Amino acid sequence: MDNTIEQQRAIYGTTLAERFGSVMQSYALSQRSLAKVLGISAPMLSQLIGGRRIKIGNPAVYGRLVMLEARATEADREAVLREVESADPATATQSAVEPREGNARQVSVDYLRGLADLSVLRQMADRARELGAVPLARLLDETAGHDRG
Repeated sequence: MDNTIEQQRAIYGTTLAERFGSVMQSYALSQRSLAKVLGISAPMLSQLIGGRRIKIGNPAVYGRLVMLEARATEADREAVLREVESADPATATQSAVEPREGNARQVSVDYLRGLADLSVLRQMADRARELGAVPLARLLDETAGHDRG
Protein backbone atom coordinates (compact mmCIF):
# COMPACT_ATOMS: atom_id res chain seq x y z
CA MET A 1 0.00 0.00 0.00
CA ASP A 2 2.89 2.42 0.67
CA ASN A 3 3.89 2.09 -2.98
CA THR A 4 0.33 2.93 -4.04
CA ILE A 5 0.35 6.03 -1.85
CA GLU A 6 3.67 7.14 -3.34
CA GLN A 7 2.30 6.60 -6.83
CA GLN A 8 -0.72 8.75 -5.94
CA ARG A 9 1.64 11.49 -4.75
CA ALA A 10 3.58 11.26 -8.00
CA ILE A 11 0.42 11.53 -10.09
CA TYR A 12 -1.64 14.01 -8.07
CA GLY A 13 0.93 15.89 -5.99
CA THR A 14 -0.59 14.50 -2.78
CA THR A 15 -2.56 11.45 -1.73
CA LEU A 16 -6.15 11.04 -2.79
CA ALA A 17 -7.04 10.56 0.88
CA GLU A 18 -5.82 14.12 1.51
CA ARG A 19 -7.62 15.57 -1.49
CA PHE A 20 -10.89 13.76 -0.85
CA GLY A 21 -10.61 14.46 2.88
CA SER A 22 -10.22 18.17 2.27
CA VAL A 23 -13.27 18.22 -0.02
CA MET A 24 -15.35 16.19 2.46
CA GLN A 25 -14.41 18.61 5.23
CA SER A 26 -15.06 21.73 3.13
CA TYR A 27 -18.50 20.56 2.07
CA ALA A 28 -19.36 18.56 5.24
CA LEU A 29 -19.85 15.38 3.20
CA SER A 30 -19.67 11.71 4.06
CA GLN A 31 -17.75 9.38 1.75
CA ARG A 32 -21.06 8.10 0.36
CA SER A 33 -22.26 11.66 -0.39
CA LEU A 34 -18.96 12.62 -2.02
CA ALA A 35 -19.05 9.47 -4.16
CA LYS A 36 -22.54 10.43 -5.38
CA VAL A 37 -21.43 13.95 -6.33
CA LEU A 38 -18.31 12.63 -8.09
CA GLY A 39 -20.24 9.94 -9.94
CA ILE A 40 -18.43 6.88 -8.58
CA SER A 41 -19.43 4.12 -6.21
CA ALA A 42 -18.80 4.48 -2.50
CA PRO A 43 -16.64 1.30 -2.49
CA MET A 44 -14.46 2.73 -5.30
CA LEU A 45 -14.02 5.99 -3.38
CA SER A 46 -13.07 3.98 -0.31
CA GLN A 47 -10.46 2.05 -2.31
CA LEU A 48 -8.95 5.29 -3.62
CA ILE A 49 -8.87 6.84 -0.15
CA GLY A 50 -7.41 3.70 1.41
CA GLY A 51 -4.69 3.44 -1.21
CA ARG A 52 -5.97 0.16 -2.63
CA ARG A 53 -6.34 1.87 -6.01
CA ILE A 54 -3.73 4.19 -7.47
CA LYS A 55 -5.70 6.58 -9.63
CA ILE A 56 -9.10 7.79 -10.65
CA GLY A 57 -9.93 5.91 -13.82
CA ASN A 58 -12.70 8.16 -15.13
CA PRO A 59 -11.62 11.61 -16.34
CA ALA A 60 -15.08 13.06 -15.57
CA VAL A 61 -14.74 12.01 -11.92
CA TYR A 62 -11.35 13.69 -11.69
CA GLY A 63 -12.81 16.79 -13.33
CA ARG A 64 -15.58 16.94 -10.73
CA LEU A 65 -12.99 16.64 -7.95
CA VAL A 66 -11.01 19.57 -9.38
CA MET A 67 -14.22 21.59 -9.70
CA LEU A 68 -15.11 20.92 -6.04
CA GLU A 69 -11.61 21.91 -4.93
CA ALA A 70 -11.68 25.10 -6.97
CA ARG A 71 -15.09 26.18 -5.66
CA ALA A 72 -14.68 25.21 -1.99
CA THR A 73 -14.67 28.82 -0.82
CA GLU A 74 -18.02 29.71 -2.40
CA ALA A 75 -20.73 30.60 0.10
CA ASP A 76 -23.54 28.45 -1.32
CA ARG A 77 -21.90 25.05 -1.11
CA GLU A 78 -25.19 23.21 -1.68
CA ALA A 79 -25.54 24.95 -5.04
CA VAL A 80 -21.93 24.05 -5.89
CA LEU A 81 -22.59 20.40 -5.06
CA ARG A 82 -25.70 20.32 -7.27
CA GLU A 83 -23.89 22.02 -10.16
CA VAL A 84 -20.83 19.79 -9.94
CA GLU A 85 -22.88 16.60 -9.69
CA SER A 86 -24.78 17.49 -12.86
CA ALA A 87 -21.80 18.99 -14.71
CA ASP A 88 -20.04 17.52 -17.67
CA PRO A 89 -16.48 18.29 -16.58
CA ALA A 90 -15.12 17.72 -20.07
CA THR A 91 -16.85 20.89 -21.19
CA ALA A 92 -16.91 22.73 -17.85
CA THR A 93 -13.18 22.73 -17.12
CA GLN A 94 -9.93 22.22 -18.97
CA SER A 95 -8.67 20.10 -16.07
CA ALA A 96 -11.18 17.35 -16.68
CA VAL A 97 -8.62 15.00 -18.13
CA GLU A 98 -6.84 12.20 -16.42
CA PRO A 99 -3.57 13.53 -14.97
CA ARG A 100 -0.56 12.60 -17.02
CA GLU A 101 2.90 14.00 -17.17
CA GLY A 102 1.87 16.33 -20.01
CA ASN A 103 -0.77 18.18 -18.00
CA ALA A 104 0.56 17.71 -14.47
CA ARG A 105 1.61 21.37 -14.40
CA GLN A 106 -1.93 22.55 -15.19
CA VAL A 107 -3.35 20.21 -12.55
CA SER A 108 -0.86 21.67 -10.05
CA VAL A 109 -1.79 25.24 -10.99
CA ASP A 110 -5.51 24.49 -10.65
CA TYR A 111 -4.98 22.83 -7.29
CA LEU A 112 -2.79 25.64 -5.91
CA ARG A 113 -5.34 28.26 -6.98
CA GLY A 114 -7.84 26.54 -4.71
CA LEU A 115 -5.51 26.70 -1.71
CA ALA A 116 -4.72 30.40 -1.40
CA ASP A 117 -5.65 33.75 -2.88
CA LEU A 118 -3.45 35.27 -5.56
CA SER A 119 -1.67 37.73 -3.27
CA VAL A 120 -0.54 34.89 -0.99
CA LEU A 121 0.64 32.88 -4.00
CA ARG A 122 2.66 35.89 -5.20
CA GLN A 123 4.27 36.25 -1.75
CA MET A 124 5.08 32.54 -1.74
CA ALA A 125 6.65 32.88 -5.20
CA ASP A 126 8.83 35.75 -3.99
CA ARG A 127 9.91 33.75 -0.94
CA ALA A 128 10.67 30.66 -3.04
CA ARG A 129 12.80 32.84 -5.33
CA GLU A 130 14.68 34.27 -2.32
CA LEU A 131 15.43 30.70 -1.19
CA GLY A 132 16.73 29.75 -4.63
CA ALA A 133 13.77 27.52 -5.53
CA VAL A 134 13.36 29.11 -8.96
CA PRO A 135 11.23 26.35 -10.57
CA LEU A 136 8.80 26.49 -7.63
CA ALA A 137 8.74 30.28 -7.87
CA ARG A 138 7.86 30.04 -11.56
CA LEU A 139 5.03 27.62 -10.84
CA LEU A 140 3.67 29.91 -8.13
CA ASP A 141 3.99 32.93 -10.44
CA GLU A 142 2.07 31.06 -13.13
CA THR A 143 -0.57 30.08 -10.58
CA ALA A 144 -0.93 33.68 -9.45
CA GLY A 145 -1.23 34.87 -13.05
CA HIS A 146 2.14 36.57 -12.90
CA ASP A 147 4.97 36.13 -15.35
CA ARG A 148 8.38 36.77 -13.86
CA GLY A 149 11.72 35.39 -14.91
